Amino acid sequence: MIRLFRVFVPASTIGLFLFEALLILSSFVFSAYLLLEVDPTDYFSSLPGLASVALVWLSILFGIYFQSLYSQIRVRSRLLLLQQLLMVAGVAFLLQALISAIASDLQIPIRVMLLGSLLSIAGILAGRLLFSAYVLPRVAGERLLLIGNSPLLEDLASHLARNPQSGIQIAGSIGGPASEEAGSSEPAGDGRAGSLEDSIQAIHPSRVVVGFESGLSSRLAHELLELRFSGHAIEDAAGTYEKICNREGLSGLNATRLLYSREFEPGTRTLFFQAIVNRLIAAAVLMLLSPLLALIAALVRVSSREGVLERQLREGCNGPFTLYRFRVAAGRTRIGRILSRTGLYALPQFIHVLRGQMSIVGPRPERPEFGRELSRHIPFYPHRLNVRPGITGWSQIHMRHFAAPRDSMVELEYDLYYIKYLSPMVDIFVISQALKGLLLWGGQP
Repeated sequence: MIRLFRVFVPASTIGLFLFEALLILSSFVFSAYLLLEVDPTDYFSSLPGLASVALVWLSILFGIYFQSLYSQIRVRSRLLLLQQLLMVAGVAFLLQALISAIASDLQIPIRVMLLGSLLSIAGILAGRLLFSAYVLPRVAGERLLLIGNSPLLEDLASHLARNPQSGIQIAGSIGGPASEEAGSSEPAGDGRAGSLEDSIQAIHPSRVVVGFESGLSSRLAHELLELRFSGHAIEDAAGTYEKICNREGLSGLNATRLLYSREFEPGTRTLFFQAIVNRLIAAAVLMLLSPLLALIAALVRVSSREGVLERQLREGCNGPFTLYRFRVAAGRTRIGRILSRTGLYALPQFIHVLRGQMSIVGPRPERPEFGRELSRHIPFYPHRLNVRPGITGWSQIHMRHFAAPRDSMVELEYDLYYIKYLSPMVDIFVISQALKGLLLWGGQP
């Protein structure tokens, strides 16, 4: 796996993206050489020619991204994949129509657009089918051997089972919850007997992931040290869980770690820079979208007798504040349903960003009474207040796909991961994911 924007992306996904990027570009270049009346070399040597191909190339790549075809690369339905690719091509044609109205010299010739799109769709469809059938089953180059009884190991195994495109498999488990002694090297889940070294020789794992609730026994620690000296990769369960799941495992946290480490305390410069940029963006959004805000306010006022804005008390890093958002009336009206589904109800929260009470990206703003209750039951919950709450956030973009009800512990794990790696690049990634959800009518709660 490769880390981009503090997110570990499977190498198979990056390989597929590079292949399709080259395929799309080649399709339009080939179409240009085949159909253009002018010399294609002269066309591509001019700035308008290069820009026209680059625009359509980027529009198709972004269309595939916004259809979530790089987060779900396994083909589950050929018909659905074809529909998604046709939708991508349709949006690319609409953008070409818009470009022709604004700057006609940047529009790609229609014949080249038609043939290039056809070749791209056919190539991507065929490539995805072959990739899903023959490549994905063979790219599981990483095999993990899990040793220990930490709950993180069970969560890690469940995550990998739900995400086969990661290219990581669980090769076996040793010393699981059924073991009587923490640190025992007797296999708990795969039925093998013998020493740890014998098990590794039989399984041939790429990495050995170790996690125990009560610490390692001296015997197992010695065995693992010998394996490390002999060239085997030995990893801590908490670190592996963080890299693969993109969240901080609560089971791997303790008060001592938080006491002596500043990893969950973002730097003053980082927070200052984030606040300045957020305020500039919020001011621009409120000015540019003021007509839309006025229209939404009028529609809400007509459809609801209870007022335009809802006022709710929320807790922030500087104390409680009153949060404003458009009244959605629990989805009882048509405008309420639209605002709820698209996330447009949250637009007034940019006022809080301008005031410094919120950030564009951050943990979900919680009600003070819920926050106090959760703090009593979930360890380290107050640490999410080390940063300003956000309109969107790391937990929101990851948990919107969860079929289960909201899980505050999982949400905290995502929040702590965000706080730990807070940076402009992470914020850009979160905002791009949130915009993708809004454009696809997948607004966040």
